[in-house]
Amino acid sequence: MKILVAYASAHGSTREVAHFIGRVLYTYGAEVTVANAADVQSVEGYDVYVLGSAIHGGLWLQEIFTLFDRFEKQLAEKPMYFWVTCIRALENDGREHALKYYFDPKTLDAFDVRGKAVFTGQLDTKTITRQEQWYLVANYDGKLDAGDIRQDYRDWQAIAAWTNDLAKNIGLVPEFDTVPGGTLATD
Repeated sequence: MKILVAYASAHGSTREVAHFIGRVLYTYGAEVTVANAADVQSVEGYDVYVLGSAIHGGLWLQEIFTLFDRFEKQLAEKPMYFWVTCIRALENDGREHALKYYFDPKTLDAFDVRGKAVFTGQLDTKTITRQEQWYLVANYDGKLDAGDIRQDYRDWQAIAAWTNDLAKNIGLVPEFDTVPGGTLATD
């Protein structure tokens, strides 16, 4: 089975999640390509699409919208799984908020979306822009000490569990000893 894992990442956190998802799928013997959405030249030949975007200002990154626009017809023909990474997921109702407001039903209804997920990201205030800092300040709930907000909040076990469920849903069986025919192409 050929799987495209495409992502849009602002600072690298979502990119690392995409590569992790690709490695998990590879253990099932799948032929996996992990690529930045902006670099995808074709979606032909894939059996499943696993797409993800960071959330900035409550929106997916432009690269994902561009991928949808460029390959809308082809993407609609195969199963799709979609995830987002966002710091908002740390809040008490953050995951529910993200599922309700960060997945545009009109856009996703155009595709065969079989699963979606919200993952927390990584935050380093030294690497984000001033505009991003202002957005965080405006939406900050004050629950963490200032020194605590620079850390990796990604839950790798939750990401692995979602990916394993995805693999099960598309009929893959893990091949832990050997991965005959499986390839993992990354950018």
